[in-house]
Amino acid sequence: MPENAARHDEIKLVLPAEPEYGRLARVTTSSLAIRLRFPYPAVEDLRLAVDEAIILLLRPEGDPGEITIRFTVDGDTLTIDADSTAGSHQHWVDQGALSRFEAIVADTVDSFAVDESGHQVHLVKHRA
Repeated sequence: MPENAARHDEIKLVLPAEPEYGRLARVTTSSLAIRLRFPYPAVEDLRLAVDEAIILLLRPEGDPGEITIRFTVDGDTLTIDADSTAGSHQHWVDQGALSRFEAIVADTVDSFAVDESGHQVHLVKHRA
């Protein structure tokens, strides 16, 4: 892909909301970031941010469900949107889990957001 070529691709990954499937999300994130020529530190940052998003979205005390991750490539920007149906009866986010997520992810991506129920995570990383 030429350095200045604009791309707009979307990749969708649907996983059971179980901790052992988090590895697939991390590998997919790393592989995509490498393909997009993100520098190695940014690849590691993205992998960590997605790992923390998965941890936040898991609801061990709730109903089983799925985590859907959408990776959107738009030029030099990678946007990651993750949604969980696990624990759908729980309409709040654990504040300790949210604080941990924010503390770790703040330094790894350019911007992030979590909905008030903790069922949706939005991450954005620009290639430097």
